[in-house]
Amino acid sequence: MIMKFSKLLSTACAAAIAASALAIPASAEDVSYHAYLGVQSASYTFRNAWNDATYGQGITSDDGMVYFDQLTGWENPGNIAVSKGGVFTDAEITGDGTYSVSVTDFDFGEDESLNLLFVSTDIPLDAGITISDVKVIMDGSTKYTFDEAYLSPDEKEYVSPMCINIWNEDLGKQDGLFGYMMPTDSIELQFTVSGTGVEAETTEAAAEEVTEETTEEVTEAETTEEVTEAETEAETEAAETEAAETEAAAADTQPAEESSSSNVGVIIAIVAAVVVVAVVVVVVVKKKN
Repeated sequence: MIMKFSKLLSTACAAAIAASALAIPASAEDVSYHAYLGVQSASYTFRNAWNDATYGQGITSDDGMVYFDQLTGWENPGNIAVSKGGVFTDAEITGDGTYSVSVTDFDFGEDESLNLLFVSTDIPLDAGITISDVKVIMDGSTKYTFDEAYLSPDEKEYVSPMCINIWNEDLGKQDGLFGYMMPTDSIELQFTVSGTGVEAETTEAAAEEVTEETTEEVTEAETTEEVTEAETEAETEAAETEAAETEAAAADTQPAEESSSSNVGVIIAIVAAVVVVAVVVVVVVKKKN
């Protein structure tokens, strides 16, 4: 029991040491940012930046429409806002690595081009974090890659890489930087984040691996201990039963009519007791081993 307890304690200590070695530095513990896909088509079906005051995150119409959770279009006459579908996949940025944001199940109607396509983040411009390798992927095919992200000059507070903006001279007001057919199934923007001070994905994977290995070792040790205890209890019961049967058999052979029966009984009892003690000692020694 002592040896197995020591083994379990050693395993737990090893896991604690490994976990502390993989712990994220205090300066990087609060790394938690978010990224969203922003888009606008030729007919102004859109999803604006998350911090847009009119249609951004958390803004709801009078009839309960949550603009940021869908593509919003317009129905004439009256320019009534209507849902154009759209299933968005956002990204939580927890460290350096590659992330992507996307939209599927959309309805751009008869539109043949996009006015805007961008990544909207809540990363402050002064956070020292950079974004690079921005890939424009439409219907599963990469159309263009920005080696260095082109940040929106109109966004004064947060990092917002632009990919398409028909009103921006740098992105190609006339012909654009790259040709594409209007997507029908999916739009994805993939990008690489650096400068957070932590490799979040690598650290998490290593921590999970250590946890799984430790759990398996402890479970195996507990199972072995349970089996050993069960075997020891069974052996002890068998030894006691055997001793009892020996004592009973000896008692049956004792002559009842002889005057020396009391002395013989005492001797037999002593012998039986010695046998019981010896069996118990053997069991205890075996259990310790």
